[in-house]
Amino acid sequence: MQTNSSSTSDRQIIVAALVLSLGGAVALGFGRFAYALLLEPMRTDLNWSYAQAGLIGSANAIGYLAGTMLVGLAVARWGAPLTVRIALVLTSLSLLLTGLLSLFPALLALRILTGIGGGLIYVGGATVVMNRSGTGGRPPLGLYYSGPGIGIAISGLAVPPLLASLQQDGWRTIWLGMGLIGLLALVLMEPFLRTAEAHARASGMAPGRARPVASDYGSIWPLMLSFFIYGIGYIGYMTFIIAFMQAQGAAPALVQWFWGGLGLAAIAGGALWVPVIGKLGPRHGQAIIMSMLTLAALLPLLAPQTWSYALSALLFGGSFLSIVTAVTSEIRRRLPPERWALVTGHAVALFALGQLIGPVLTGLIADLPGGLAYGMMLSAGALGLATLVALIKR
Repeated sequence: MQTNSSSTSDRQIIVAALVLSLGGAVALGFGRFAYALLLEPMRTDLNWSYAQAGLIGSANAIGYLAGTMLVGLAVARWGAPLTVRIALVLTSLSLLLTGLLSLFPALLALRILTGIGGGLIYVGGATVVMNRSGTGGRPPLGLYYSGPGIGIAISGLAVPPLLASLQQDGWRTIWLGMGLIGLLALVLMEPFLRTAEAHARASGMAPGRARPVASDYGSIWPLMLSFFIYGIGYIGYMTFIIAFMQAQGAAPALVQWFWGGLGLAAIAGGALWVPVIGKLGPRHGQAIIMSMLTLAALLPLLAPQTWSYALSALLFGGSFLSIVTAVTSEIRRRLPPERWALVTGHAVALFALGQLIGPVLTGLIADLPGGLAYGMMLSAGALGLATLVALIKR
């Protein structure tokens, strides 16, 4: 009887992780990564430079940084389920308004709000999944963190044909649609958020303020530093790879299938890398994943051809979300539950700081003659450096 009960509980947690991953699909898959598909039509319609386009990406990273710094306080005050609710409403409304406004300062502000919501949702949702699993079980974090891949796959397969069939300002309709999908996702997630609240009350996990402990960070600093450098490299690739492909004359259908394939690989990669991380440990697991990402970022530069784009999408998509799984798994393994949200938030904040720097730096280089390729080289170099840092012994 106990075994059957345990199996039922495990299945419930897996289903909950899958449904809660919709928050990441909206907040990051739509709110952050779909911008790469909409960058060129927005830049053309609104007369932006590449530096301005990069600044819009960094504004989202600023908000994401703020959200990850605030998530520990938010979870302590409201609990993780309510934090996710509030953040998803904020994110969905900001996506809707992005499709309605044109002024550059207003769009900057909205991208910041989208980023704040993304940080709160991503870390808050992971905390919900970890709390539901307790300290004994192994939470399906790889499944939860596949959420952005779902959003990337949907946007990658839907956005290019929509842009081709809509007017010049069709990007507005797409932002509006993504905002409405965000509100629908909240409706689907609500029963699981209520169940998580009931579980927290039954197990005595009341919200409470966790205080940071210096030794927490001393034991995982190489992991966190690598995470920061990774943020610089990966966001440069994700922001400008579509623009690079278009500059190389890639057909719209190839762009569509590249982004959709990257998202589908991300969904599968979340589960594929979990056994590697579990067997080798987060440090070596993270280094191997980083090396795959470095190769993926170099391929389009070394051979700008259809096969290299496809392989790059497969390798990058199948690897980039698992970095978060490695970092979160290490934090959960080393620290007590009351500090999971706080320290995970700080780790992701360093990652977000790297994402803040990456798009502006890559965008400034991309504005130079032939600079898109050099910007992509910067991303690959940062990923290679992050690989080496991850191997530092604590």
